[in-house]
Amino acid sequence: MRRLLLLCLFWPCLALANSALTPVRQVEGVSEYRLPNGLQVLLIPDASKPTTTVNVTYRVGSRMENYGETGMAHLLEHLMFKSTRTMPNVGAELSKRGMRFNGTTSADRTNYYETFPSSPASLAWVLKTESERMTGALVSRRDLDSEMTVVRNEMESGENSPTRMLIQKTHAAAYQWHNYGKSTIGARSDVEQVSIPRLQAFYRTWYQPDNATLVVAGAFDQAQALRAIQQHFGRLPRPQRALPTTYTVEPVQDGERAVTLRRVGGEQALFASYHIPAMASPDYPAFEIVINALTDTPSGRLHKRLVEPGLATGVFGWAERQAEPGLFNVGVVLRQGDSLADAEKVLLQAAEGLAAEPITAEELKRTQLQWAKALDQTMADPQQLCLALSEAIAAGDWRLLFSLRDRVQAITLADVNTVAQRWLLPSNRTLGRFIATEQPQRSPLAQRVDAAEALKDFKPRAALDAGEAFDPSPANLDARTERFTLPSGLKVALLPKKSRGGTVKVTLALHFGNPQSLRGQRLAADVVGDLLATGTRTKTRGQLSDAFDALKTDWHLDSDVLGGATASLDTRREQLVPALQLLAEVLREPAFPQGEFDQIVRQGIGALEKASDDPNQVASLALGRKLVDVPADDPRYRPTVAQSLAELKALKLSDVVAFYQSHWGADHGELTIVGDLDAATVKPLLAKLLGDWRSPQPYQRVAQPASSVSGEVLSTPLRDKPNAIVLGALPLTLADTAADYPALSLAAHVLGAGGFNSRLLTRLRQQDGLSYGAGAYLRASSFEPSGALSFYAIFAPENRAPVQQAFTEELKRFVQDGITAAELASAKQAMLAARATQRADDATLTQAWVARLERQRTFAWDTALEARLQALSVAEVNAAIQRWIDPARVNWSWAGSFEKAATAR
Repeated sequence: MRRLLLLCLFWPCLALANSALTPVRQVEGVSEYRLPNGLQVLLIPDASKPTTTVNVTYRVGSRMENYGETGMAHLLEHLMFKSTRTMPNVGAELSKRGMRFNGTTSADRTNYYETFPSSPASLAWVLKTESERMTGALVSRRDLDSEMTVVRNEMESGENSPTRMLIQKTHAAAYQWHNYGKSTIGARSDVEQVSIPRLQAFYRTWYQPDNATLVVAGAFDQAQALRAIQQHFGRLPRPQRALPTTYTVEPVQDGERAVTLRRVGGEQALFASYHIPAMASPDYPAFEIVINALTDTPSGRLHKRLVEPGLATGVFGWAERQAEPGLFNVGVVLRQGDSLADAEKVLLQAAEGLAAEPITAEELKRTQLQWAKALDQTMADPQQLCLALSEAIAAGDWRLLFSLRDRVQAITLADVNTVAQRWLLPSNRTLGRFIATEQPQRSPLAQRVDAAEALKDFKPRAALDAGEAFDPSPANLDARTERFTLPSGLKVALLPKKSRGGTVKVTLALHFGNPQSLRGQRLAADVVGDLLATGTRTKTRGQLSDAFDALKTDWHLDSDVLGGATASLDTRREQLVPALQLLAEVLREPAFPQGEFDQIVRQGIGALEKASDDPNQVASLALGRKLVDVPADDPRYRPTVAQSLAELKALKLSDVVAFYQSHWGADHGELTIVGDLDAATVKPLLAKLLGDWRSPQPYQRVAQPASSVSGEVLSTPLRDKPNAIVLGALPLTLADTAADYPALSLAAHVLGAGGFNSRLLTRLRQQDGLSYGAGAYLRASSFEPSGALSFYAIFAPENRAPVQQAFTEELKRFVQDGITAAELASAKQAMLAARATQRADDATLTQAWVARLERQRTFAWDTALEARLQALSVAEVNAAIQRWIDPARVNWSWAGSFEKAATAR
């Protein structure tokens, strides 16, 4: 009895004595339990977010695949959204309920998650569904055949990126024996010839409770949740089999390895990989420091030595956090005319020259600040915490997430440099060429690490403060929000609410110019936001980045000629005031450094060159140019890539400065702050920072009327692209205030915006197996009768004809037959649930308030719209479809390697 009383003091309020769930431990607000069948359960309550996230992580990924079975773990991920013993289509059922969901596969794990508005009924249904597909998925030949082309389409989509393929091939060359060298998506031959009995055996082996961790995070009643978990998962028996173990250890690499990729593309890339220990190793944290010191933007060594002087357009890198010895990866992206040899020399000197140029105390501190900020933000977001824990589970133990934080904060400069110099050696590198060495250096042999042993001295920190149980209904949002206008004219909305970890989200939108003043200013207006983010009168770009990191604040600023400027902050209560002051300094005291301007131009040129053969970019540009026919100096004009390149090369810093000085100000704009804030402190601060900032130019919104173009078919041939795209647009003279707007919104959901439960995705993916992603969405302006019903699909070029036929047949059937009563009910449920989920996210909520302030609306508008949606009848929706949707008026834009596909046929 005394032991039970002690447990009740430290564990959530439930009668554990009568439950088969056994409490294991609590760490920083995460409570761990075990079922007798071996299922590990983690509960992370957060009453401040009216949503719940359920995540199931299986400790199986591509590492566990045998010869001839590559891609099997990923293939099962797809089939888990197909049929089970009681559900003919799991994905459709999730979409029908308006849940945000996905599944992902890596080398060490597969996970599935759902986020939804909190309710005991929804949580119980999700738990029942996850328990069903844990052991009750059919993994049938029928489901496999319908999904096969979709998986191939996903492969081809990845193959469109030369950089992604270079990474894949470099990793394959880095490993001679270990399965980490195999792509998660698998070999095409293995995937296409997979044996159903072997696939089913793989499923039965790994998809079991003793190989899984269930995480429930967000707002939920813990006692109810544990009872539901016991009910749905407790009935699953503990399997009799012993889990297979993997034992291959990659030998020490004995010399530089080379891989070369040759294919069409708009950019060049370099990529280097070095073998390193697993995440649980004492040596691992050093690599988090080193990779940031090399690749951070704007302070990293490679950014300073390659991007700033114009030798490259970007750098990137990461250290793999894996269960077994992984790779340290660093890459460089270059324009076509840049010198690969020069960039390679700088890259290798930086990565392998740490003995001559060790990591500095400043670089160590910068990474530690960034790490602390990132983990704080992850801890405050239940969905992100679920996904982060999933990676730690895959690496050996969920507590590794917290342990790594402590190890990064505690590591010494001497340890960082010692570890880096032992592992980052030429003989341990895989790059683009081979060099014979008479006396090669060898890195240490990476051994496995027992996560439990590595964690024996780990001491968890205190859990984050919990937030309030918040009601995200439109009425409560209006009631809880204070709205006012600054002397400058800036409209402000403040929504104080207790959030987990004291988080605060800020969104600022500024509008400037008029149809006359914006003529010929498109490019200068677009560049201002990027340039403002590179420094102030008192801070360089690096110092500015460090200042925001010290405040544990993420920030973003951009601008364009039609959308104006948008800035955002993701911070915490105690850092809100200095973060707002720092943002105001960025906005009002820019430095406009010439070197940063030159860098932005170079990067812009590189991005344009890359976009010139990207099917999505090409198809979108062709369609946009066809739909909007205006003079070249009109701000709405869509220039060709060649025109954009010429304009960018001719742009002067003085043009950008002049536009800023003549247009920027806070007299026309909106600012929203949501989260743990003190309104009495923030209001006078905002008046001080932005209350006197006005634009010299009068503001008048540039009208964007509906296009009159219809029935056009555009086709742009590209070379060497395994994946093609089609975009469609049906222009509509429709505003979101129109009587038919709710009905058309619901119709668009049924047709293509409802995910797995939509007509187009059901036809193109689930029935015909032609596309990994396809759908439709509705856009309607709040300012004028201007909108469009848009369509999209990605596919293999040889499938253009059946894709076109599928769109034609589905649109014809949609107009002729309309929707059914079942589709109406399902769409209403999903759309209302999705809107509730969006209102529950603070960052999305700030953007929603900004939009409503600009349109002089409150969330009462949402209440009215949702009431209209709820009241719709089948006849009303079908009548709207007949009035507005004419398949013959749709404009189509196709882009891909169609000539090669035709030749192959």
